[in-house]
Amino acid sequence: MNTPIRVAVAGAHGKMGAFTISALRAAGGMEYVGGLVRGGPADASEYADLSSLVSKARPDVLVDFSVFPASKAIALDAIGRGVRPVIGASGYGAGDVQELREAVASSGTGCVFAPNFAIGAVLMIKFSVEAARHFGAVEIVEMHESGKKDAPSGTAMATARAIGAVRAFERAPTASVIAQGARGADVGGIGVHSLRMPGVVTHQEVRFGGDGEQLTIMHDSSSRSSFMPGVLLAVRAAKGLTCFVDGLGELL
Repeated sequence: MNTPIRVAVAGAHGKMGAFTISALRAAGGMEYVGGLVRGGPADASEYADLSSLVSKARPDVLVDFSVFPASKAIALDAIGRGVRPVIGASGYGAGDVQELREAVASSGTGCVFAPNFAIGAVLMIKFSVEAARHFGAVEIVEMHESGKKDAPSGTAMATARAIGAVRAFERAPTASVIAQGARGADVGGIGVHSLRMPGVVTHQEVRFGGDGEQLTIMHDSSSRSSFMPGVLLAVRAAKGLTCFVDGLGELL
């Protein structure tokens, strides 16, 4: 009989943390062993620092839904302790991701970095990469709930990086910008527009423009439950992992 994967959750009091803990408890082949929380722990399964969590709960994998930049410090500390992080927190820049890569390379402790755990969102990026080979203009529009702390979202940035790796893009110039920011952010020649609205979980569309046509690739998550199959997939892949995995697409 296989030994269950021992899994801890950073950001256990957050919305995604709570969904993840429920999913871990219901899943086969894995065991929820403790949560990392800010402030006072609510019970014996919660810890205020990673050192105590690792020494007492002995996790194999740490699912991280904490808040950047604390998330990066937690992930680097976990890697140093031989615990494989599965990172779902957003706010990471290219330099931050590189730091994770270097930590994994020097330690041999693997890491899964996943800006989005929804299978449909991962496929949206995959299809957008293919479309980028055939269109010369692209804009990304993403929408999240009002309380989201960062913009653009990690998924939008990951999409822009993936598309930008295919070819160079240039945005059509605007002679007179009447309101600052009207054209959105420019990420390597790719326009990125962030909307923050109540009543939404996540929405993203990637709009390609060509000669006489447009192609829109769109994904919506209406519930955080849509992320749980991807989280469990990443946890299973993380046990024993010795490399850096950038995006859930590498695991599909």
